[in-house]
Amino acid sequence: MSVCNISFQIEPSAEAIWKVWMQEQFIPNCMQTDCFNSFQFYELEVEPTQAPTYTLQLFASSKEAMETYRGKHAADLLYKLHHTWGEQCFHFSSFMQIVN
Repeated sequence: MSVCNISFQIEPSAEAIWKVWMQEQFIPNCMQTDCFNSFQFYELEVEPTQAPTYTLQLFASSKEAMETYRGKHAADLLYKLHHTWGEQCFHFSSFMQIVN
């Protein structure tokens, strides 16, 4: 199984509305690509002086499905994220394989 992990740091003043946007817009749009079987959305426990930090894990059943996401969908989805939130949301992506 392949996993796309997208980590986010969000400006505290935008956190509440960003979280709603993620759940109502970004995550459904990722799932509508039909590249993923499931997802998990996490809030990381960080020091009080750090910006709120989240991670989204998107699970694909095959490397081919992940390559389809990367080749056909990732750039557009991440563009929409950046266009909507700009400097209020820093993000980066990692791609992994489940070992066990």
